[in-house]
Amino acid sequence: MLWTLCRNLLVFVLVLIGFILILLLPREMEVSLSGPLQFEADHPFTLEIYLDNIAGIISHFQTEMGFGTTLAGTPIVNEVHRYLVRSLKIIIPTFFLVMLLGPMIGVVQFYYREHKRGKVMSFFTWVIGSIPDFFLFIAIQYLLIKMIRAGLPHFSLFGNDEWYSFIIPLISLMIFPLLHMVKVTSVAMENESIQEHVRTDFSKGLTLFMVLRHMLKNCGLSIVHQSQFVMLYILSSLPIIELLSNYNGAGYQLLESVLNNEPIRALALVIPFLLLMFCVMSGLQAARFLLLPREVKRQ
Repeated sequence: MLWTLCRNLLVFVLVLIGFILILLLPREMEVSLSGPLQFEADHPFTLEIYLDNIAGIISHFQTEMGFGTTLAGTPIVNEVHRYLVRSLKIIIPTFFLVMLLGPMIGVVQFYYREHKRGKVMSFFTWVIGSIPDFFLFIAIQYLLIKMIRAGLPHFSLFGNDEWYSFIIPLISLMIFPLLHMVKVTSVAMENESIQEHVRTDFSKGLTLFMVLRHMLKNCGLSIVHQSQFVMLYILSSLPIIELLSNYNGAGYQLLESVLNNEPIRALALVIPFLLLMFCVMSGLQAARFLLLPREVKRQ
């Protein structure tokens, strides 16, 4: 357990260093006059410029004793906190809804797998799961606009000013990982159903509900293992969803910082996301430690 936590911490540090090194790649554009009214733009890359960028960020932290302030004089840490709170309204509910609803729907799909409705569910799961999340978000927005024009009470579809502004991004971000969890649960239950102990449970006269509950419990570790993928997908898709919805959260600001070549601000914004990922990985290992039999752990 301790070794796994140390390994996760090492991965966290390496990913952070890798992000910093990519962030500091020279991106300044040089414009030179090549002739009468003719200009040439170039993006020079030399090791000297790259090392200067690295030395610059080290010097910044030594001088400011932290991330420093924005051009407006606001501490970057305070600004990150404000944007992060907005994004957490999307991230946390999405994660727990996916981890809760995914297995529940997966059990229903497994139960009806031989029926027509189960095959219809499987088909729609496959179709919707193959559509990119940003396209689903645009489709949801378009559908809501049409419904508002048809008489649905008007409400804001963009921005973060209203209390409900996080709901549409949340739904859009939730669809793909939810369908993934449904499929994982259904497949895990299918594999579990051919085990000998399931037949034994039925022979003992247990009800179908009790057998399904027992099967789901045995599939628990396989389901919990997907939490890492779910959080990774949420965090990687969050910036584009916030951008499309004009939801001014940490993901949106991270994109802005990278595009505007603000490495200090981008670093301050990405660290909370990496910490979230680290917490999920550590929680996964703790769940594995609690759910696995002692004999398996020793192996």
